[in-house]
Amino acid sequence: MNPSSGLVASLLYSSWRVHAPSSQISEEELANIVPLLTGSGASALAWARIRDSHLRDSATAVELQQAHRLHAVHAAAFEEDITTVFTLLQNAGVEPILAKGWAVARLYPDTSLRPYGDIDLYVRPGQYQSATRALASAEGKRFVVDLHDRFDSSDGSSIDDLYQRSQLVSLGDARVRVPSHEDHLRILCLHFLRHGAFRPLWLCDIAVAVETRAADFDWKICLGKNARRADWIACSIGLAHRLLGANIDDTPVANRAKTLPVWLISNVLKQWETPYSMSQPPVSYAAPMSKYLRDPRGLLADLRRRWPNAIEATVYTGGPFNELPRWPFQIGECIIRAAKFLARISS
Repeated sequence: MNPSSGLVASLLYSSWRVHAPSSQISEEELANIVPLLTGSGASALAWARIRDSHLRDSATAVELQQAHRLHAVHAAAFEEDITTVFTLLQNAGVEPILAKGWAVARLYPDTSLRPYGDIDLYVRPGQYQSATRALASAEGKRFVVDLHDRFDSSDGSSIDDLYQRSQLVSLGDARVRVPSHEDHLRILCLHFLRHGAFRPLWLCDIAVAVETRAADFDWKICLGKNARRADWIACSIGLAHRLLGANIDDTPVANRAKTLPVWLISNVLKQWETPYSMSQPPVSYAAPMSKYLRDPRGLLADLRRRWPNAIEATVYTGGPFNELPRWPFQIGECIIRAAKFLARISS
């Protein structure tokens, strides 16, 4: 385990709980991982672990406390934005579903513990154009909205099924629609894996979603009928248990958590080693591939940067999470992406 990423995992252990246990991390260790915490959006959760510890008044702790206060200000502003966007879309005849962001932040003891930078919305395909027009209006342009007209499902469910299972929850004086507990946990798990697990905050989301699930939570709906995707979801939840201490004793995925592939755990921790911005993964390309069609200089170096993360490649190619080497899936992703690129430039 890399010392820095291991410290991040240790500090975020149980951090989402109402009574998060105090951390025994040293001031030097904490100072070393502050850039990782800040970049990933986990500063407020880190503060929750040290606010009652011997480090409470240290300069590093004050930095984390200030980040928590800033998140609180942003949370209040974003909640107003969400209600405004919902009103805007509803006036346009669109009933959106809000996922991730505030929809998961509300599960934490304090929404300011979980920062977010955009508003993730799902709409029915037939309402997508209306939603796009509304968001392109003078008022709609003020907001950062990630609009989807389909969702990732492990059992072939449609977006109509997502709506049927969704629920209305209170946000201030408004009511907003969010996915069911089952659908939302699936969305969180698949999103975490598809993006290569690069943000520890996303694993905290999975942990809090598991621990705050409804009493009548239906694991059959969450895991679905596709055995491979069900295993992906189980592995995500297993990671939340192994790395962050999520309580999964009474779940059907508890045994899977005991047999996670070694490469999976090590690759998650590897993603947590490098500082980055909250919205961008710790990998940046020097230039779009189209640039190298005109000038190939720097292509080889950039190809090395583009070598896919093992987790992302496995999911992208639909592979299993077993102990076999990952390079076939990584090569597979490169081939598929290259084929798509060539098809795009030749069309």
